[in-house]
Amino acid sequence: MGTYCSVCPEPVNSLLRSFGINSFGTGVGTVSIDGVDYSTIRLIGEGGSAFVYEGVNTQNGAKVALKRCVFTEEEQRKRALEEFEIYKSVSPAPYIVTFYSFTTVRRDRAPLPEMWSVMELCSGPSLQEFIGNRIQSAQRFTVGEIYEIVDQAVGAVCYLHSRSPPVAHWDIKPDNFLFAADGSLKLCDFSSASRKFYNPKTSSEIAVTESELESLMTLLYRAPETLDLWSKKQIGCKVDVWSLGVLIYVLVFLEMPFEASAADIVDAVPKKYKEDAEPGIDEGAKPLMDIVMKMMLVKNPEERADIFAVSNSLSKIMTISHSYSSSGSQEPQKPRFFN
Repeated sequence: MGTYCSVCPEPVNSLLRSFGINSFGTGVGTVSIDGVDYSTIRLIGEGGSAFVYEGVNTQNGAKVALKRCVFTEEEQRKRALEEFEIYKSVSPAPYIVTFYSFTTVRRDRAPLPEMWSVMELCSGPSLQEFIGNRIQSAQRFTVGEIYEIVDQAVGAVCYLHSRSPPVAHWDIKPDNFLFAADGSLKLCDFSSASRKFYNPKTSSEIAVTESELESLMTLLYRAPETLDLWSKKQIGCKVDVWSLGVLIYVLVFLEMPFEASAADIVDAVPKKYKEDAEPGIDEGAKPLMDIVMKMMLVKNPEERADIFAVSNSLSKIMTISHSYSSSGSQEPQKPRFFN
């Protein structure tokens, strides 16, 4: 949802046309969700078999985002249903793009019903586009800008991890943070979100985990335990903490900490720290990078801090606008595999 484009890839267009479906352009159609009619205006994003449109509420003229999921397999439909149910359960909330509702749409020639959801439309760019502009102009973020972004990103993850059971996003990256019209930063795209953790022990469980995580996570933001499955470490909410650490590193240095290589990520030593134990950074950002290196980009998830400890440490060096904590009464996440 955070990656925008103006057209849909031709292979996907061909698939949709075979079902009698248009994939983009003005006037794609109208869909009714919870008794409200919405019209699509233009395609603004796509990924896999999901398409995101700018839309409008035909009753009051309010602009919205409409997500359409087209399926060829029942497992895809089940995954989308899980996504929408999780997303709806955590919305509305600060720092998260608001989810309103979803519905099922049946088409005569389609093998399975489509699913449509309606969400808040964030009119600003993605954080990835914002970072890209800074890289292109060779203009680093100020410490104040970094802290403002970090405050909102950490707030979003704190909220998810404070739910009962906790919700792991599992695709924390700049593409999935969008700027709203008021300048606030909001987390989107819950297609990878989960209330379950992985703790594969057998070779068959490891094979299943490897396949599933490959489709859920983005390599450059994946935590070591998601790539070295034979380490047999639990894969849960701590993955988001690692991903946030990568994001903060990018804000500070305007480059990725690791190569697009599983081996480099599993090694868990960021580029700048391979070259210098104390790389040259703005004095104001040093306390932040200390937290990143000592609490977030920690190879062993058992030694990596949870998001609440990270937030608490951040509150000592910057103003935190949120207050979430893990409650002792929280229902725990359930395992993906039962041994």
